[in-house]
Amino acid sequence: MMRHSNLVSAAATLMLLAGGPMLRPALAGDPTLDGCKVRLDEDVKVPAPEAGMLVLLSVKEGSQVRKGDVLGKIYDDEVQMQKKAAEYALGAAYKSATDDIQYRYAQKSADVAEKAYEAMIESNQSAAKSVPEVEVRKGKLEWEAAILSAEKAQHDQALAKFEYHKKKAERDAADLAIRRRTIVAPFDGEVVKIYRHQDEWVSPGDPILRFVRLDTVLVEGFVKMSAYDPQEVSGCDVTVEVDMARGRKEQATGRITYVSPMMELNDSYIVRAEVANRQEHGRWLLRDGMQVTMTVRLNTAGAGALDVSRTP
Repeated sequence: MMRHSNLVSAAATLMLLAGGPMLRPALAGDPTLDGCKVRLDEDVKVPAPEAGMLVLLSVKEGSQVRKGDVLGKIYDDEVQMQKKAAEYALGAAYKSATDDIQYRYAQKSADVAEKAYEAMIESNQSAAKSVPEVEVRKGKLEWEAAILSAEKAQHDQALAKFEYHKKKAERDAADLAIRRRTIVAPFDGEVVKIYRHQDEWVSPGDPILRFVRLDTVLVEGFVKMSAYDPQEVSGCDVTVEVDMARGRKEQATGRITYVSPMMELNDSYIVRAEVANRQEHGRWLLRDGMQVTMTVRLNTAGAGALDVSRTP
């Protein structure tokens, strides 16, 4: 349902969140939507990515964690050993790939063999047949063999570089296998349900816990097409009012991020706002399924007054 705001809020009431932005007062033409519903923006069942024993579960129902925090671990001793072996093999492969001793030795040998061969030629030019022909041919062969040995050393080092990259891939695969056995929070949020417990066996895809985002929530309401065109409300700032215990009211702010192209019953269309949630005494103000009132501040689209972006 929708009604129009009839009062202009006093300036002192514009601070809707502690340290939050100041909004202009609601104007007479701003639509106020009753019966809006709060929905979770992200609600996931975190699965087991690999089979094994759940050797660690570091959270419980109600735990609030940050993105990237470790929630649990699956037995990974075997893959830890595989990673260690892969790292040793990678070290050896790196040594082979960067060690050019054989090439440099072969180059030196080729230089010496070349000088020896040239000396034989010069000796025979000074005194015919002072060095037997067979010795001259043998000297040339040793020179050419040394050149080929240097080329082979270069070829072997090139192959060693391929082996190094192969061992690096094996090390990275082992590292990935370890990471896949570490269960981390996909975003800032709260654990609301535990499905598996420490020391239980899990299979790939088994849900371990239910994890929800609460720092940003969605609020949906209906707007009468006959009263407001979709472009009038799209992207506008909103104020959400919540009825608390004993008649107390609290407010939160957000922005409309979606206007449905579909018409619903009673000539209405759905609008959805992302709203910045906050905590009071360790509890979130807006909760899934809650009924709230949302006032749309017309002519605020693109103003950039509100920041409802999620924590990175």
